[in-house]
Amino acid sequence: MARTGQAHCVVLDVRGQLHAYEMHRVRSRARRPKDQLVFERQVEALVCDLAHREITKPGAWLAISFSKQVLGRKDRYRPLVLTETLPAIVQHLASPEMEFVEIVKGLHNPFDATLSRQTVIRAGRRLRERITEGKLALDDFGLDKTQEIVILKDTKEDHWDTGKWLQYDETAETFSYRNELSHINEWLEEADIEYIPSYESNTVIDTTDRKLRRYFNNNCFAHGGRLFGGFWQHMTRLSRRGVVIDGKSTITLDYGQMIARILYGHAGAPFLLDDAYRVPNLEGYRDGVKKVFSAMLYADRPLVRMPQGCRDLFPTKFSYADVAEKIRKFHYPVAEFLYTGIGPILTYQESKVLLIVLTKLMEQGITALPIHDAVIVAEEHQDLTVRIMLQVFKDVSGVDGLVSLDT
Repeated sequence: MARTGQAHCVVLDVRGQLHAYEMHRVRSRARRPKDQLVFERQVEALVCDLAHREITKPGAWLAISFSKQVLGRKDRYRPLVLTETLPAIVQHLASPEMEFVEIVKGLHNPFDATLSRQTVIRAGRRLRERITEGKLALDDFGLDKTQEIVILKDTKEDHWDTGKWLQYDETAETFSYRNELSHINEWLEEADIEYIPSYESNTVIDTTDRKLRRYFNNNCFAHGGRLFGGFWQHMTRLSRRGVVIDGKSTITLDYGQMIARILYGHAGAPFLLDDAYRVPNLEGYRDGVKKVFSAMLYADRPLVRMPQGCRDLFPTKFSYADVAEKIRKFHYPVAEFLYTGIGPILTYQESKVLLIVLTKLMEQGITALPIHDAVIVAEEHQDLTVRIMLQVFKDVSGVDGLVSLDT
């Protein structure tokens, strides 16, 4: 959506010209008020999305669906602009008289899916001119606030399945989740957040990309719940050092052994270990132990071979059965929960901790950017943030937490 006067002017210009084109060439009467509102939002979304794309990756394309099956479907995740009238508007904007959009139409091959391709669009000549003349930048655009931020996913069928997004009925629980996250998103939207790379880079970072979404898994609002979104989440550890909050340099504070500690709290067992992943006779293979232990928590039946990506983390002389048995003996106080599929429940507790931490920091006037089991904060707030993180973890899990500086 347009956030500034400059962006609004470009949207109004394009919309006005499109309206004149339609009335002269394809329409005989004005739209009904409800349809006019959708039309105005459609033009705004197209102009802003294409301009944003052109600024971040000049000349790059955006995929768009012209499928009636997709556009005509009722869907809580579908924006207002995705209706069956959208293809006609795109095609009108791409006409020789308009030249605001360039389009390459897709095709469907029912015999060979690899030969199919989706329709793509990008900013046309006249829109690129408007971007330059208006000196548009990323700060001129913002995300639609009506987007759904509470997402429910189906159970994954296999490792490659990303999980289908499911429709769900609104309840007091889902309303509470959305209200809590909306409050945090509103705070982040107004926060003073910049990015200053520590090295020369041609990558354009959109620091206005701050909207968080909460994903629940397995068709259950007690499974998962992690936060995704925000320009900082896809950055490398080194790149994140360029994040600046309130004009101050930042640090990342990371919960250690979070899922393992939550598991012990869930079992009512004291956590007396120095390191949950330093298993006797497997000391040199901590990363592998961590992955196998996690797989044992998410599996609902005993595994017979190394989980995906684990085989290369151990010598070939170690079988999966050997590694799993050593882990089971080391974690005997919670061994009954292995292979019970408890993992998503523990992840929900992890996400609950992070949501409370973000809210409590916000109440202290501190902006924090979440990364699953960690937060980025201004360096000057390190001590207070650590205290809050430890207290919240103890309140939620019942055991002591561990917070360290991620270097």
